[in-house]
Amino acid sequence: MGGKMNRKTDREKNINEMNKGNREGNMLPPIVEKRMQEAYASIRSGEIGQIREQGEKKMNGKANKQMRKKRKYGRWAGIAAALLIVVAVPSVVYAAVVYFQKDAKQEEGRMIYDFSLNYQLTPGEYEVTPAYLPEGMEEQGSGKYYGGDSQWITVMPIYTMAELEKANRQIVVENMEQVEHTVLSGMEADVITFREAEKYRANTYLFLFNEREGCVIHIVAGYEVSRDELLKFADSLSVVRTGDGNYETEDEKAARIEAEKEAERQALETAETGDVMVELGIPQEKIYGIGGELRTYDGAYGYTVTGYEFLDSLEGFAQEGFFDFSRFDGWLDGDKTLRPYLRQHYDPEGRLLSEEMTEQEILRVDIDLHCYDDQWEGLPIGEAPLDFQLDYVEKNQDGTYTWALDEYAAVPSEEYWLQMDNSAVYLNVASHTEGEERKDFFFRSLGKGETIRYTLLFVVDKDRRNDFLLSPVGSNYSRWQHESMTVEECRDELDGYIRLQ
Repeated sequence: MGGKMNRKTDREKNINEMNKGNREGNMLPPIVEKRMQEAYASIRSGEIGQIREQGEKKMNGKANKQMRKKRKYGRWAGIAAALLIVVAVPSVVYAAVVYFQKDAKQEEGRMIYDFSLNYQLTPGEYEVTPAYLPEGMEEQGSGKYYGGDSQWITVMPIYTMAELEKANRQIVVENMEQVEHTVLSGMEADVITFREAEKYRANTYLFLFNEREGCVIHIVAGYEVSRDELLKFADSLSVVRTGDGNYETEDEKAARIEAEKEAERQALETAETGDVMVELGIPQEKIYGIGGELRTYDGAYGYTVTGYEFLDSLEGFAQEGFFDFSRFDGWLDGDKTLRPYLRQHYDPEGRLLSEEMTEQEILRVDIDLHCYDDQWEGLPIGEAPLDFQLDYVEKNQDGTYTWALDEYAAVPSEEYWLQMDNSAVYLNVASHTEGEERKDFFFRSLGKGETIRYTLLFVVDKDRRNDFLLSPVGSNYSRWQHESMTVEECRDELDGYIRLQ
């Protein structure tokens, strides 16, 4: 019973937010927003390192491996480095009235900041406000500023004295290329850039150190923000102490450490469940062939693939049937064939295996959808979900399938979005095409007992045409419910997949 309730709750969120929200025309591409949100959390927590280290950095442990899988799209946020929490350094006695002293060390590819704290002074809480914003950029709250052309700047949560203490009095920046020492807003400042910034659209880091007020300001700016504009922003900051803070008590520290250990234990347990899921693979009875009906959404809808074809060109498909035809800008030749793109292949540990120009093609899939119940909780009444996604798999020697853990992705400098979520790019029966309704592009009115026949188009790499199964978007969500469900429950709650070959 518990598994069912979790499943339904997650699906409601998944269907209403992922299936629909990720199709909206916001200020930034939704996938960019998602990636940045994941990156913001990861930067401060120290959970991720350099996103593209050309396979140099191996993530250790099953927990990290599992977290990589769950952050599958996160590493394309354009983040070039992360902050790591490492060993402690001793404090010193101060002759001058300052909150901390800083010892900066630059090593090969890394910057290390060691802090010695003046515990005789009371830590503070602070508010940071810029007096200057780059043209077109607007405040979004919580220290985030967005503008056109994917420009963004974020003032991260401030390193107060109390936060530096929690971070063991050290900040480490990995995979940097160079650091520039300057003064911004009256504070000593470092501007940090990262390796192959242009290729990976890597962010820029700024650290502003205020020894007399007791805070370190960390600013992250997207690649598209010019250096001059970023420095103007950072040089216009007003830093106001809003109140006193507190160091952790011994009891609070012990509780935090215990909570971290428990979180690590749960992560390991979740990772182990995921590993067993992959080892066991997809139940054969959950895989349907051409002409077989896949019942999903608790039996409310039945999907039957009636045919498919790989095509070289988009010729003959009306532009209005594409969810966002602008994604194809720069990727179509005159005959509407797709141009190749620069793709990287990473193994499950995040190591770079290859980088190569990759040919693409169009996959056309014809589907019949029958509505058995139009009152399913979590979906708009009378609105049937039509979208599918490609779930990449590996075929075992015994003919069974399991989920693929390696990753393929375009180099960020390609600015390639055609396969960003592995879902369809075209629907021939779309009815929600105008204004706000466009968020429901892949939904269609369908009453109980009715059947609709429709066509989807996907973009696929030619060398991967045999490496995927079709999954209705929002379905098979139990695949990721390792924290709340057993392996048996996860596999049992899968709706199913469709195999074309």
